[in-house]
Amino acid sequence: MSNHNFVSQAGPGCYVARRDLTPSLPDWMLEWEDVDPSDFDAGDEVPELAMDPDEKTLSVCNTRRDQQSLIAYITVYNQPLRGRHGKRLEQGVSINNQGVSRHCITFIVLCPPMVFAHLCHVDVSDDVNLFTDVEIESDVQVWNQHPNPSDHHMGAPYLGFPLQCQGDNDKDGFMCTQGVGGQLTHFFCGNLHAIDFRCPVGTPLLAVADGEVVQAQDHNTLTGIAVTNLFEWNSIMLKLDTPTTPTTNSNNDSENNIDANDASGKDGQKSNSTTNHHQEDERRPSLYVEYVHIQKSFVKVGDRVTKGQVIGESGSVGFSPEPHLHFAAYRSNDDTAPTVQVHFQSAFSGYSSNDSRNEPELFLPRAGYYYNANGQVKDI
Repeated sequence: MSNHNFVSQAGPGCYVARRDLTPSLPDWMLEWEDVDPSDFDAGDEVPELAMDPDEKTLSVCNTRRDQQSLIAYITVYNQPLRGRHGKRLEQGVSINNQGVSRHCITFIVLCPPMVFAHLCHVDVSDDVNLFTDVEIESDVQVWNQHPNPSDHHMGAPYLGFPLQCQGDNDKDGFMCTQGVGGQLTHFFCGNLHAIDFRCPVGTPLLAVADGEVVQAQDHNTLTGIAVTNLFEWNSIMLKLDTPTTPTTNSNNDSENNIDANDASGKDGQKSNSTTNHHQEDERRPSLYVEYVHIQKSFVKVGDRVTKGQVIGESGSVGFSPEPHLHFAAYRSNDDTAPTVQVHFQSAFSGYSSNDSRNEPELFLPRAGYYYNANGQVKDI
């Protein structure tokens, strides 16, 4: 069900090819072809996205000599495609802001240097011109890897769960469909530590801690798997309050996080181990959290929110194969900020920040499991 921290059923119409995770071919893909650099002169221009009019194939080509991988998102509209052994590829749907719905297939390809990724056959007759009659949208760029994959938030503020259970969901919870490093979209700088939860459109979104709204937008309505949807979405971002009271690392923290005495201060240097906890709290970097694909925001920029407050409703806006919440945390609200890993605090633990004897129970969702405010649902 879950493969590389992603539930494949959560991506209808999406086909992922990542040679770094699965050197063997996906069951739908035609071929990985290793190419010899000596076959290409320095001035040769090989298109990053190519179609062979004779074989009627679609391929990603990486002939970069800087040893950098390419990440390619490719959407083919209203066109039958066939993979290996003639396998018919199932289509998904994309709906734009004007409400126009179209069938499509989207490929997500991480292509190493000096490799051609031959994806599929384009199922057209000989009188069809591949270059004018087949509609394709693509975004191909150098893979932007995370500069510090082990970075994760330490200690307070401890984050509550971002979704409010309703009806039977208080027993069943919400399935995590993609976790840290998930193979669909969580493998580059701005998404690596993000968590996706499958949830019905309109599920109440909860502030995970006290803080201030720094971004809020809900004007888009587009949805589905089109490449262009990667650049338009609805979201809420909160800047969480930085604690100013002494805290201690719990056993759970020491197991999952970097020791507080090794935390970097504002000057980028490690904190002195003799500095008291109060000073360390003041030097702790800010934490920003973002709720993406939302349908409705109940807050605006500048509003104060408290932990557990309903701040909006979930949706399926942007690049979204199905309704879900994409939750991520950052050290800043810069557009290019890398993610930071966070854990959620179990409400079941009864933790109180005013009781130093009572330490929080934290959990990190994994794809294929169900979660609610108490953590992983035990009876599923």
